[in-house]
Amino acid sequence: MYYFDHNIPMYIYADHTFDTCVPQQTSLTFPPQKYVDILISKSDRISYCATTYGIYFGCLRLDFDITKYLIIGPVSNVPYSKDTLLNMYRDYVISNENKDEFHDFLKKIPHITKVSLISKLMFLNYCIYEEVKNPSDFLLSNSSPKTLSPEIVQMNYDKKENYVYNKSYVIEEAILKLVRTGNVEGFHSLQFNNDNFHIGVTSNNAIRQLKNNIIINTTLCTRAAIDGGLEYDTAYELSDHFIQLAEQTDNPDILYEILGKTSYTFAEKVAQAQTPFSTDERLQKAIRYIQQNTNQHITVGDVARYTGFSKSYFSAYFKENLGFTVSDFILRCKLEEGRRLLQFTNKPISTISTFLCFSSQSHFQTAFKKQFGMTPNEYRRKRS
Repeated sequence: MYYFDHNIPMYIYADHTFDTCVPQQTSLTFPPQKYVDILISKSDRISYCATTYGIYFGCLRLDFDITKYLIIGPVSNVPYSKDTLLNMYRDYVISNENKDEFHDFLKKIPHITKVSLISKLMFLNYCIYEEVKNPSDFLLSNSSPKTLSPEIVQMNYDKKENYVYNKSYVIEEAILKLVRTGNVEGFHSLQFNNDNFHIGVTSNNAIRQLKNNIIINTTLCTRAAIDGGLEYDTAYELSDHFIQLAEQTDNPDILYEILGKTSYTFAEKVAQAQTPFSTDERLQKAIRYIQQNTNQHITVGDVARYTGFSKSYFSAYFKENLGFTVSDFILRCKLEEGRRLLQFTNKPISTISTFLCFSSQSHFQTAFKKQFGMTPNEYRRKRS
């Protein structure tokens, strides 16, 4: 019944044979043994493996009978190219007279990504064992040796042809807004699946498709980061880094990691550019308090009391360690928030000024021009 919903081939593998499969098929299209051996050799209940040309297989060990495994695949994120098919002919040992049958088999399989494959295995695992697992947690332990955070995993893009593009636009804008505003925590709440994100097919080769997606995503994030206040040189250096990194590997797992890592890293850089760095926990506590209360009438005394110091001592300590006063930083944070509101909302300047607790609209406009070299109206026109 699950196959009828997703159309991804599924197999029960037991005692070194495939004893059940959907759809019905001959041994011609059974997963190649070398990939099956990789899948069942892993200690985790859920596992996956990739071919060198970007095709994935997934596996769920059936604990009620440790000799049985549920295997699903093959899946690809793009239509099969001639080069990919040649590789598959070798892996599946397809003769010329069997190519038509093999092509018919592949045509029925939807194009999905590794993350979508893992999500389906997670769902099956829940159905059988009533165990809730997070795909990002699973991918952490099965990724390449490089560090891979849950936020990065969530940024792996699922693509499926023939879905409505306006859904993708909404998600894309949400990602770019997180980058512009340096909202690293916001990535925790983003969810991606085949239905809501579509980058588009730019190659008929799975590996080249991933590399192209990295280039596209990096380009968009670079512009968003610059809009968010990241210096041009820093933004373009980071852009070059990700693109060059992608071109240096054909490993699909590493490419997926890079693809997800771009947006999150750009958001981190924007956040760092907006936040003064200090290893002092008391100063970091004060910084976060100010940033989180830009819509309040906070004073130096308020911040000092929040951190447990006297106003005079805290003022001197803050200036000595960070190089600017508490008042200057409060104003800077309010103006940064004002800049974001001007760019991403259509609220009147008077409303923004009041929201940020400026004494008057004139005060806000004067402070804004001094900080950014243009009036709020000029900034909004420039960014529109």
